[in-house]
Order: sequence, then C-alpha cells, then structure tokens
Amino acid sequence: MLYFLLCFNQPPAILPAKCVWTLTSVGTDIAFFHMGNTRSRILYINLLFGLVYGADDIPPKGPFPITPKVFHHPDEVVFNSRPYNMDLFVDFDESEIASASVFIKTDAMDNYTEYPLDIIRARYRHQFSPLFTPAKAIEYFFVVSLHNHAIYAAPLDKNGYINIVKRTLEDPAEYFKRRLAQRR
Repeated sequence: MLYFLLCFNQPPAILPAKCVWTLTSVGTDIAFFHMGNTRSRILYINLLFGLVYGADDIPPKGPFPITPKVFHHPDEVVFNSRPYNMDLFVDFDESEIASASVFIKTDAMDNYTEYPLDIIRARYRHQFSPLFTPAKAIEYFFVVSLHNHAIYAAPLDKNGYINIVKRTLEDPAEYFKRRLAQRR
C-alpha cells in the first residue's frame, strides 16, 4: 500500500536527516511517529484514492447515494484498435465538484489506477486507448467528490453499491463478421 506522509511539527525536507522514525499504530486515521522524546502527529493519505483506502478497498464498499445527478451509460462494445471514451454526466454545479475520477483496471494490471476526468462539452471524459495500454479486458467505475465531502459513484446497482463495468476488447473485423452472420 502506498501512503503519503504529512508531518505537522517539522518541515518534510529536514525530517529524514534529523530523525529516526518508529511507527505506533493508533487506529485507522492517525498514526504517531516517535522522534526521540517528542511525538509528531502524522496523517497518512492514500495516493490511490485520495481518502484513507487501501488497495484492497478499491472499489470502495459503499453504499453510495443513488442520484440521477451522476450518470454513466457504458457502450456495449469496446474495440481493441480504437480509443474508447468513458463519459460521465454530472449534474452538480462545477463549483461544488472537488474531483471526478475514473478507476481503471485491465487484465494486465493487479490494481485499479485512478485517472482524473477532463470536462469536454458538459461531460466528464477519459479516453482509454488500447494502443497505449494493451489489454484484452477492462474494468472501470467512476467516483465524484464534492467540496462538502459527499462522495458519489457510478454505475450503481439498486442498493447503492458500485456495479463495475467489465468489457472484453474486441477485434472490429471479427465483431462485424459475427454481426453480419447473425443477420443472415
């Protein structure tokens, strides 16, 4: 698990040279590191999710609020030779949104990777390119954080839990041959 450490008593630039660190666990959100006779309060922030989540906690357990204000409609087919636009529609004012991200995992990856979403024509978008990230299958979901600390996710099932989108990347020629054969 990858953590970013933030110390409140000393500037980070001088900490490693000046101190020897030992960790004492004190719950899930705060840990104390001992520096000689003084204690420095350390908050650890997981870089993968921006909250206190470990790699085992992605996707987060939920449930999340079910709202029509965060919507994603996945494409039925994803081709292995064309970029795939992952679009998320968010009906919150832009000033309310702290972040919008997509978490992606391919068959070649062990963990999800977070990508910030770009705003393009009133939608949030990430373009996944199989040419740059070769894969046979892809899984993804979206998370939107507001400044009031509310967290929304998409897509969700009827109980508010994340319903991960799973797609197999298909060869376009094989796909259209199969479709043509089904029509006959």
